[in-house]
Amino acid sequence: MLIGAARSGTTALFRYLEQHPDVGVSIPKEPHYYSLRDSKPSFTGPGDASTINKFAVTDATGYEATFDTSAVRGEASVSYLYYPEVAKSVRAELPDTKIICQLRNPVDRAYSAFTFMRIRDFEPLASFPKALDAEPCRREAGWHHIWHYDAMSRYAAQLERWMVEFPPEQLLVTTYDEFQQDPARTIAACFEFIGVDANFQPPTTPRPHFSGEPRSRVLSRLMVRPNRFRRVVAQALPSSTVNRVRSGIERRNIQRLRLDPTLRLELTERFRDDVVHVEKLTGRDLSQWYTERRG
Repeated sequence: MLIGAARSGTTALFRYLEQHPDVGVSIPKEPHYYSLRDSKPSFTGPGDASTINKFAVTDATGYEATFDTSAVRGEASVSYLYYPEVAKSVRAELPDTKIICQLRNPVDRAYSAFTFMRIRDFEPLASFPKALDAEPCRREAGWHHIWHYDAMSRYAAQLERWMVEFPPEQLLVTTYDEFQQDPARTIAACFEFIGVDANFQPPTTPRPHFSGEPRSRVLSRLMVRPNRFRRVVAQALPSSTVNRVRSGIERRNIQRLRLDPTLRLELTERFRDDVVHVEKLTGRDLSQWYTERRG
């Protein structure tokens, strides 16, 4: 299980792992089964009805059907790191599971989640500080976890729950920084960890999930929302062509925005104690996450 954190390169890592011939992955990538099972998801945020409410797999039979018969089977529900009861449930039912957790600088993770929802035309607020201020009300109103920009970036308690339930040999913690700097090394470490040939080199580089501010909200909506144009194009062209064209349009339609340096410093201080706690839990040096001064 690749349990998170959301917006920390987990989709790219998962797409690398699924290319291994001995690995079978779930369809969909994020069934969210252990977070939402035996429920009827009814999250109320913009887009929730057409995303998580629609695609979450909440019954046991449906969850089993998301996998093939590969010897090593995996999924990547990033909600698992965040939802409090998941670690205990997984331990009770799948005690031999290998857990991979990839973490990112919490400030960057939170801002990436915000800009990701902006480019999808779901985030109604153009101001990141205002979206952070709105988070308590959104959580109270039932917006799903992707909207919890601050709360999802507080890893210590989330990670600790998994460390209580699983021994060190079943829990691999990686970082977005390491993955970005040397993806081959991270991928090989994950292959070795889950017990498959670590020398396998994935032939395809995954397409990233873009985030930023759309230059044209109309074009962005056309690309990311279900609509008649997308259905017609999907029926007329091969999926590889559709994905390539869509990727090019999305990339050109995005303005890469930098977080205001003053706000970055403020948020770095906000998350400092939590990051220090994560350092103690993992034995990793994460000091760059609370000492950096780059804008």
